[in-house]
Amino acid sequence: MQSYNVTLASSFWLHGLRWVKLMCVLLVFGSFAGCAATRSPVAGTFDRATEKNIGAEKVSVLFLFRHLTQEHGFDSIPKLQAHGVKDFDNLFRDSLVEISNISTYVTFTEAPTDINSPKRRHELDKLKGDYDFTLKVDIFEESSFKQQCLSGTISLLSLTLIPMPYTWEYTITASLSDKNGTLLGSYQRKANLDKWMQALLLFAYPFYPIEGKREEIYETALHDIFRQIETQKILKK
Repeated sequence: MQSYNVTLASSFWLHGLRWVKLMCVLLVFGSFAGCAATRSPVAGTFDRATEKNIGAEKVSVLFLFRHLTQEHGFDSIPKLQAHGVKDFDNLFRDSLVEISNISTYVTFTEAPTDINSPKRRHELDKLKGDYDFTLKVDIFEESSFKQQCLSGTISLLSLTLIPMPYTWEYTITASLSDKNGTLLGSYQRKANLDKWMQALLLFAYPFYPIEGKREEIYETALHDIFRQIETQKILKK
């Protein structure tokens, strides 16, 4: 009886070891998987040529940013995050050249912890009253938990030999108001970002990095919205 128990334990141990080896092989192959990202054109772009607001009186502007994300099927509501891309400040600075009659400006990025910070909320209310205009910019990233989970499972089980997509949808919405809260204009741009995972794409990553494609969406949308504001000459006292 004791010999039977030892044999049974050894069998279970060897069976478990095989599973561990299999999982290690899957993880090794997964770590060497390549990826390549593509993006759609930004939808909703302004269809007029740029007209500079020459001679306009200088104004002050509060730029209010909210970076939101929601993985549908996992997140019940859109959730605030610190930023969407790590170099967002540089992208904003680069796009700001589209508007010519800003004398002073300040940026304020909403954070999830603001709900527990009366000081931050008071600071935002004061800024809205101190500046001539407020441009609220929401950058919303959406994805599907079901798609992400399914693609990840198939990639893992196929040793990344089957190319699988991971998709994110971006909606950039801006609303411009004066210090009295009157809405003067609203703008929206949309784009999709796809990342493909597959072993043979290992060498494609340097040419199609997902970070660069995501930045392109942010850059194009911000430049185009600011260009439309400049051409429509809305920033005026």
